Amino acid sequence: MNRRDFIVLGGACAAAAGISHGLSRREKPLLEERVVAEIPGHIVGADVVHGHLLRDGNVPAPTREIKTEVLIAGGGIAGLSAAWALDRAGWNDFLVLELEREAGGTSTWGSYPASKCPWGAHYLPLPSPRARAAVALLEELKVIVGTRPDGAFAFEERYLCHEPQERLHMYGTWQEGIYPHLGATREEMAERAAFNADMERWRKKIGRDGKPAFTIPIAECSRDPEILALDKMSMADYMAQKKWTGKRIQWYVGYACRDDYGCRPEDTSAWVGIHYFASRGQGRGHGYESDEVLTWPEGNGWIARQLRERVAGRLMPRMLVLRMAETRDGVEADALDVERGEVTRVRARHAIAAMPRFIAARVVAGYAPRVKAWSYAPWVVSNVAVDRPPPERRRAGFPLAWDNVRYDSETLGYVVATHQSLRTVPGPTVLTHYLPLLGPPREARAAALDRPWTHWRDAVLADLAVPHPGIEQTVQRLDTMVWGHAMVRPVPGFVWSEERRAGARPQGRIRFAHCDLSGIAIFEEAQYHGVAAAESVMRAARHGFVPLT
Repeated sequence: MNRRDFIVLGGACAAAAGISHGLSRREKPLLEERVVAEIPGHIVGADVVHGHLLRDGNVPAPTREIKTEVLIAGGGIAGLSAAWALDRAGWNDFLVLELEREAGGTSTWGSYPASKCPWGAHYLPLPSPRARAAVALLEELKVIVGTRPDGAFAFEERYLCHEPQERLHMYGTWQEGIYPHLGATREEMAERAAFNADMERWRKKIGRDGKPAFTIPIAECSRDPEILALDKMSMADYMAQKKWTGKRIQWYVGYACRDDYGCRPEDTSAWVGIHYFASRGQGRGHGYESDEVLTWPEGNGWIARQLRERVAGRLMPRMLVLRMAETRDGVEADALDVERGEVTRVRARHAIAAMPRFIAARVVAGYAPRVKAWSYAPWVVSNVAVDRPPPERRRAGFPLAWDNVRYDSETLGYVVATHQSLRTVPGPTVLTHYLPLLGPPREARAAALDRPWTHWRDAVLADLAVPHPGIEQTVQRLDTMVWGHAMVRPVPGFVWSEERRAGARPQGRIRFAHCDLSGIAIFEEAQYHGVAAAESVMRAARHGFVPLT
């Protein structure tokens, strides 16, 4: 076949996508142009058009009215968790309004012939006993199935990530684990050992108030000023202070900051950067590896689906909450049915605004001045349906794992949807590819929303083709979701700021819930705030419940 039938990807399109491959000219992947052009797919996901009505206005007046005791605006993990907490306590008079067709927020999922797959959050670390709400939910879902003789939680084995869990591609081959140890010098391994020892020190650190320095949820963390001072510097500054300047340790910490926060180390609070490593490890010393996780084919969508099913009769999809305000005897909200074009006025005794701060600022009367400190990282997630496992080079090294990452890429690589399957013969699967768009968020977000699906198709295939030459020959479909405001950015000085604390305070009968309120976009924080908001409502109404926050 003539060379002109191939295209070289990885340069211009990758740079435009926010991917820094670091490829030499010889390493840039060749993709067969005619095959790539025939791959079907499109951009899926959040209802940006209707969501922008909050910004643009011009909506009709209400034509009907409904009443409920508790209005929950937003059906992400925080909103679903608030509904779960109310339902668990026997409070049934509530409504959850959600813009999308399916509730779940960034824990939503997709489905292909080969498997379900995540469109966002795809795992849950083993919970600490301090995460009481998460523990209660996992016990209810039969994920935690008891306790071990040593007192640690016992987990349903099907949900613990199967081996091999993770691998890293570097020097043309795969190694086990994410830390780039392949070819490392003695000095580089000593630097890693020093880093690990420091993170272990922080993991064991107890503040002067008797609380752990780092745990999940952050509401359980120490308020010791000496520890909180870490929030005022960046993770890059902390690394420089420790003189950890080697390329490998710098990449490893950079990967961690991209993974949970969508930021580079210079844009990540040192407190939060350390939290990534020091807040987990519940299973360490109790028969589990410290980095072991819970996962499902659809990622955290599995949990979202269980929550959704428990409150299905009180969940109203395709409802965009336009306005919310406290009244003399309760809360009043207007919501647009985006299918019918009709606005409903909802009157409630209490309300929970379970939405990101940038939306709450436009919806909740009087709330806007509190949210100037919040910023959000845009992400692009692509699901690549393939008819067989991705092709490997002749000397592939470590075999296909659940999590597969490239050392010379600013993407987060991909996870394999069928990894938890018990089938013995490899077959069709779905690769979920994660790309945080780094740099100034506003510019990255605008550019991302303006680009066509073909741009993301080419960028994703360029990234996958480096470790998997010929990947395009296996692709049956490639769909992409652009998350313009995927996660709150924990920039230096934000997580323990007064602005962040103020954003969480109730406004009369309106409570707030979202992982934004922690400054860290992880499941446990969203769940914590949803449950806490529901408990605040029940406390005010003198409705009995067993507290979880």
